[in-house]
Amino acid sequence: MTATTVVDQVRLGDHVCWTHDDESAALDALGRFAAAGLRLGHKVVCFTETSPPQAVRARVDAVGVPTEAAVATGQLRIVPALETYPTGARPAPEAMVAIVVDEVDRAQHEGYPGIRLAGDMAWVLRSGTSLDDLRRYETALNPLFLDARIAGLCLYDRRLFPADGLRALAAAHPGTAGPDAARTWAPLLRAYRTTDPPGLRLVGQVDQSNREAFTAVLNAVTADQRAAVLDVSELSFADVGAATALVRADRATGIRLVGCRPALHRLLDLLAGVPTTGHA
Repeated sequence: MTATTVVDQVRLGDHVCWTHDDESAALDALGRFAAAGLRLGHKVVCFTETSPPQAVRARVDAVGVPTEAAVATGQLRIVPALETYPTGARPAPEAMVAIVVDEVDRAQHEGYPGIRLAGDMAWVLRSGTSLDDLRRYETALNPLFLDARIAGLCLYDRRLFPADGLRALAAAHPGTAGPDAARTWAPLLRAYRTTDPPGLRLVGQVDQSNREAFTAVLNAVTADQRAAVLDVSELSFADVGAATALVRADRATGIRLVGCRPALHRLLDLLAGVPTTGHA
């Protein structure tokens, strides 16, 4: 299985933790991710660290997508991360999130149907950012993806980050993958904001590996909308931690679940009793 085969399945709305232990494989993934975005007419911004911008651009060219015109028009931007993120004092998660928000808003103002953001997260090791602040940053990004305007690929070299820290960072993403992922890979969880009724549609699974990301989007939606409706008809599994988060959200603002499967319904009944509609 090649990295590029898996990366092809990342789409707008996905926030993916890409773990690797090989610079060449990471560069392959980054090049393919950027090339797919250019083909789709998206804006593409790559924040680099291990590989210089010229190498990333060359890899996109090698995939068969010429970059000259895209760079000239601003559709493709490849920059060292430390030239973009706050320097000097340790960058705060809020300031880092603000940079992403600015990129997304600018792409929308420029008329792009979406934006692809990729980052070699090794830059944080030279920035003074703690792993806990990095986790908070990744967690806080998740609500931005609910409107399916952004695809994010965060590259983490397993050789540079401690195993426990990397597990916590991965849990701040709805999905984690790497060069060894199966051909059928998809993010473990996909979440989409709904407007009629106001709420959230959840697709996939929630467990310890992505629970922090799930809690972030749940809290964002319930903070914006009291009595939000959550369509869980395509949620095939939710562990006790996820069910507990649902119960807490219901107690705080009230929620209604639609399409609740029997296993989740029983779990919620045991924990507290969340109003549900429909059974799979």
